[in-house]
Amino acid sequence: MPALLAATLAATAAAQQAKPIANWANLNQLVTGAEIRVTLANGNTLRGFMQRVTPESLAINATTSQETLSRPDIRRVELKRPGHRGRNTLIGLAIGTGAGLAVGAGADAKSRPGRMFPDSGKVVLSALGALVGTVIGVALPTGGWRDVYRAP
Repeated sequence: MPALLAATLAATAAAQQAKPIANWANLNQLVTGAEIRVTLANGNTLRGFMQRVTPESLAINATTSQETLSRPDIRRVELKRPGHRGRNTLIGLAIGTGAGLAVGAGADAKSRPGRMFPDSGKVVLSALGALVGTVIGVALPTGGWRDVYRAP
């Protein structure tokens, strides 16, 4: 079984490396308005929205102006990935609530009979778990940048 897993991982890594990141044509796949980050040969970085790409240049709307960058001046182009903060928040909420409910049910099962609030463990710990899970879900990193082009 471990050999099969290793072979699968090796095949996946080889397939990912087969995509040539140094191919300028990769920029043609970007949609107009996509958020990109461009690293120039002089070390400066521009962040903006892609406008058009030609075989010789890349035009972006940067934060202060529209820039047309020549291909030899571009070292790297990265695409902003969409974030999933809302999804992560809901997952954290569900997991936290479920964990709090399970711990609360265990605490309530071990409590003495005749308590004034027999389900207080489930109520309190479910709410506490929901709060903690939601905070963790919000704090998880999302999005990021993906290389589209890297100069050879």
